[in-house]
Amino acid sequence: MLKLFRIWLIDKILYLLEKLLFDRKLIKFYKNKNLNSVIDVGANIGQSIDLFLKINPQCKILAFEPNPSLFQKLIIKYKNNSNIKLFQLGISNTEGSKTFYENVLHTTSSFEELDLNSKYLKSKSKILGVNPEEIVKSQYPVKVTTLAKVNEETQLQIDVLKIDTEGHEFACLEGLFNTEYQQNIKYIQFEYHNDDMYKQKISLMKMTEILNANNYQLELTIKHQFGSFVDLIFKKT
Repeated sequence: MLKLFRIWLIDKILYLLEKLLFDRKLIKFYKNKNLNSVIDVGANIGQSIDLFLKINPQCKILAFEPNPSLFQKLIIKYKNNSNIKLFQLGISNTEGSKTFYENVLHTTSSFEELDLNSKYLKSKSKILGVNPEEIVKSQYPVKVTTLAKVNEETQLQIDVLKIDTEGHEFACLEGLFNTEYQQNIKYIQFEYHNDDMYKQKISLMKMTEILNANNYQLELTIKHQFGSFVDLIFKKT
């Protein structure tokens, strides 16, 4: 019970820090960008949805969240907003099914397998008060699709594509660009972890290369208040 309270308390502290500090920087960047449509990959409990609605209350948002319990919370939270379309799906580089690793700290759940020998993971485990092998509380298959498929089916002009998939961001980008379908996305925002927490590590250079190759250039880098990770925003040129 004490462990659960500790994790709950840390989650609340991190949420408040992000809202007070990180969100302000994002709002400052986006507030004059005329945002009308957003794709939110890794919606979690709606942090980004709320941010974009704060910028434009009429913004149309397609939100993807594979965690069943979080998805149900999103349904309840946005049931009266017809501009929010929710999908209990994961986003990756293929269509089908992938194993989802649900963590004790729900904001860090991922399709990526943890490296139990990671120094960062060991440090994080101490803060949470659990052993590294206890970080993942359950794992199960979830249905996944690609961003290219989403864009082809919706055929929307997207102002912002936000990707926060805890180490699976490169796979999402692969699934977006490995197609002949013309992408209509103005800004791509994604989170990048500069740590050794996952078995598969994709360099920032490799992620930048795939974006540059598809005519996106870096506009802004925002460091989070905790951990060794940043959000990067690329703009279509």
